[in-house]
Amino acid sequence: MHKLLYNSIAVSLRVPGMHALKNRLLQNLAIPGWIRALLARDTVIALVFFTLSAASLAFLYTAANNALLPSGSHDFMWTPAKTLVAGDNPYAEFIAWKEAGNKHTPPHFLNQSPSYPASVIMLFTPLAALDWPTAKLFWLTANMIFLALLLSGLQKSFPITKPAVLAFVALVFLCSTPLRASLGAGQHNFLSLAAFFWAYYFSNKEDGANPTLAGLLLSIAWVKYSLTFPLTLLFIARGNWKPVVIAAIVHSLLTAAAAFQMGLWPHEFFFSSVEVVLMGDGVGFLNLVALSMNLQLPLSTALFAISIASAYALWLLPRHKASDDLLLLTFLGLFSCAVFYHHGYDFIVLILCVWAMARGSIRGKASILCGTLVALAWCGQWMANEISPFLGAHGYHAVQFIDYLLIASFYGSLIVLWNQQRNRQNQHSKSLIAVQI
Repeated sequence: MHKLLYNSIAVSLRVPGMHALKNRLLQNLAIPGWIRALLARDTVIALVFFTLSAASLAFLYTAANNALLPSGSHDFMWTPAKTLVAGDNPYAEFIAWKEAGNKHTPPHFLNQSPSYPASVIMLFTPLAALDWPTAKLFWLTANMIFLALLLSGLQKSFPITKPAVLAFVALVFLCSTPLRASLGAGQHNFLSLAAFFWAYYFSNKEDGANPTLAGLLLSIAWVKYSLTFPLTLLFIARGNWKPVVIAAIVHSLLTAAAAFQMGLWPHEFFFSSVEVVLMGDGVGFLNLVALSMNLQLPLSTALFAISIASAYALWLLPRHKASDDLLLLTFLGLFSCAVFYHHGYDFIVLILCVWAMARGSIRGKASILCGTLVALAWCGQWMANEISPFLGAHGYHAVQFIDYLLIASFYGSLIVLWNQQRNRQNQHSKSLIAVQI
């Protein structure tokens, strides 16, 4: 048995890229010399891979179990879709319930609030024909497929050439808390991000771009609009308008179809969905609106900051011709978390940070900040909440400290990534001037 285990580890150490992964870790992380010496041992690296593999299996099992519980998959737009198919207005029902003070049973099963535009709910109407247990199982299975498509789409768009580095990134992602929470809640993150990266791939395919297919995929990516609308700025920055226009047409047609079925005007549906979003109970803790509320500033302050930041990004992004697309997407992924309200499970978008670090797009101090952010968002915050009950009065302060550290590392990463892109663009502009002279 010991010989078999030894041989298994020995084989794993010969996987191409294992030493590249180890060297990248040792180069990018500011760690003491004795830890460097420990990490230099191949056996330790093999044990890290074994531990991550076991943890990812445990997390996926827990996520699948949570998704199939009676209260699982509660964010899946099943009942709003059923309401729409039945010819009723899901928004009107929810708004009436909220205005009544939530004193009676929620209008939608498991309180699946219709906080998505009508076009998105229309996309899920085919699943309304399924009963709830079957729909849950179907959506869990679909999310597992979307998860694989997300990783493969990233690999197609931004290849990691070393297999061991790719395996390490994938395993870290699979055993992250946001991934487990997203699967258990039945979120739409995997579908949206997978569709976005494949849309990017087909719009930039070297042997012949397919903007029509990219546009159709982008329309699916907009299901989780608060996560993917900011990412779509990359298409606009590169002047790649056709996929964006096609996606907008698809959603306009779906909204018009839903409105026609209800006997309403499309804009009525749109403003109803906005009203439902504004009626939400949560404000998060990381976005600009939440920060302004915690600092007891007027809401207008946060909205002004968001408007200025968005306008600045729209004006400046097209001028970043020399910027690395992955670096821009990483920045925009963090930007989406700053301007929109997100739960912790939306931090799966930090896969962009990990991917950029694995490819060497993020180095030095930026990698330390981004690495801290990922560690806290994917593991540290969850561990702090799990351990805090055993720490008595100190538990609350420990959780608060982790939250503050997460906020600081988040906005620090956002600023550093933007500066890194700006510096790269300035260097490119200087080199062009030098060539012209």
